[in-house]
Amino acid sequence: MNKKIETPYNNKSDKSFWKTAVESVCLEKELFSLIHEIKIGKKDPRISSVGSCFSQHVGKWLVENGFKFNQSKIETNSVSSFAFGNIYTPRCLLQWLDVSQIENPNYMQYNVYLFDNRYYDLLRPNFNLSGFNSKSDLQAARINATCEIISTIKNTDLLIFTLGLTESWKDKRGVFYPVCPGVVCGEFDSSVYSFYNFTFDDIKSDLEKLSIRLKEINPDIKIVLTVSPVPLTATATENHVLVASQYSKSTLRSVAGFLAENSSDFEYFPSYEVITSPLKGDFRFEDNLRTVTPKAVEYVMGHFRSVFADHLKTKDINDKVKIKDNNDDSFNEIVCEDELIEAFHKLDNETKNNNLITLTLVGDSHMGKLSRAFNEIDVTHCGGIIMNGSGFSDHKYALCDIEYFVPLECPESRALWLNTYRNLSNLELNIENSIIIANIGVQLHIHAGKFVLWYFEKHQKFNEIEIENSDFNEFFNENLTDQFSILKGFISNGHQVIVISDPPFSKYFPESKELSKVINRYHVALGCALQEEGIEFYNAADVFENEISNGESYVSLKVTEGRSDWFHGNDQYYIWLAKKLNEMFIDSIAESV
Repeated sequence: MNKKIETPYNNKSDKSFWKTAVESVCLEKELFSLIHEIKIGKKDPRISSVGSCFSQHVGKWLVENGFKFNQSKIETNSVSSFAFGNIYTPRCLLQWLDVSQIENPNYMQYNVYLFDNRYYDLLRPNFNLSGFNSKSDLQAARINATCEIISTIKNTDLLIFTLGLTESWKDKRGVFYPVCPGVVCGEFDSSVYSFYNFTFDDIKSDLEKLSIRLKEINPDIKIVLTVSPVPLTATATENHVLVASQYSKSTLRSVAGFLAENSSDFEYFPSYEVITSPLKGDFRFEDNLRTVTPKAVEYVMGHFRSVFADHLKTKDINDKVKIKDNNDDSFNEIVCEDELIEAFHKLDNETKNNNLITLTLVGDSHMGKLSRAFNEIDVTHCGGIIMNGSGFSDHKYALCDIEYFVPLECPESRALWLNTYRNLSNLELNIENSIIIANIGVQLHIHAGKFVLWYFEKHQKFNEIEIENSDFNEFFNENLTDQFSILKGFISNGHQVIVISDPPFSKYFPESKELSKVINRYHVALGCALQEEGIEFYNAADVFENEISNGESYVSLKVTEGRSDWFHGNDQYYIWLAKKLNEMFIDSIAESV
């Protein structure tokens, strides 16, 4: 048949066909062509971002690339335009526009959790993690946050709203919460709180109401909707989490698409599609298959950059753009309350049931790995990882007379510490025998490099042989005073504290080999400094080197973004360490009381 058949597809461009628009695109090196049609009419627009944890990636990218991003002056611990943390549903954002209505008791008199004479805001559980002195202080802070919301919206040309979830929790009064009460703070009561899964009509109605409310404040505001590509960590439905996650994302995507097609108030940006389209050897997710990699965020935002193509100083934007390889570790520390659900699920049942446990782990990922090893050899304990190593080394915490310290890195850390602190507090009231194993103040993968830079700045040279003990002590005084005070606080309340060194595996990796001698000396100096403060130090690295002849078989083989994990050991190392500690302190480590 020679006659050409005319169909509606004959005159479509390449973007309409999978082969030319997707299959032929080298995702890691090229952008998708013509994947959105967003037009920004105003030059140099002022941008605000709100929504799920992925919106923090958006905000961070905007800041780093020189856009006019509205950063909250109240919430400065994260890249956020507003002082209420992550917002996963339109309903929660609508509620915040009502908070200033003092006559509404749902938002001003309730949603407050009282613990140890401190008041915690369940409407923004990751804000002011140390709590408020009084309910009136908390309410005043809500009013301040709402005033900032109104002010920020008035000064926003473009609001990017990243839709995150359909699953939510509400109380009997119909108030919705950003996370399930009891996860970050508060206590869950099934007679008060119930699960609610928003439908297409719910989301559509809420977004339409939200548009009306926003335009009452700022008639010229433009709303760009996007859907977070991050899957659910857990589901409260009876469905498999994969099915529940797909329902949630497809519902949000459908609403966003419908409104963008049928309402001039909304535009849609396809971050969800850019991340979730099929790809061989995918670079866009970490090994857990849900954490979006830094390179993937840069890839998404490369497409977003074209939204502003007419308003950037440089005009060399094209589809064949090189993708920035961002290896900044801090980029991976985006706050995500939903990820805490997984960590909370793993908290020891004994501490949930208020049984006293006399062995406690407090520290970074090393303590998390040691916790798993203790589980393997059936040693009862609580705690483990509280913050990332950078959380301790970069002082992402506030010293606190009541709770020793308050983690500020993320709400997951706050919940993990609150659970651990409760057990320690009960031990102080009921039992004398308590051991805390910690690595607060160690963090050699960060501190060793910091020490070298500090030494060089002071002496304008670096020679490992010339380092004096006084150099280490001066560095400790400048950088570890707060960490030492936390450890001394444990001791003053009757706990036995044992600080554990990091593993001795830096010598096996080219990128850390030069640091290995400094690390060895650092461990020794740190041990001496701790002991002078009355804090016991266990140099596990030194003991391991003296006992184990095939040390290389204990190293971690994990590689992330091309970087070797020279500062951890593998599972075999932490089993060795757990057994060693259990052997040494077997007479002191008691079972659950």
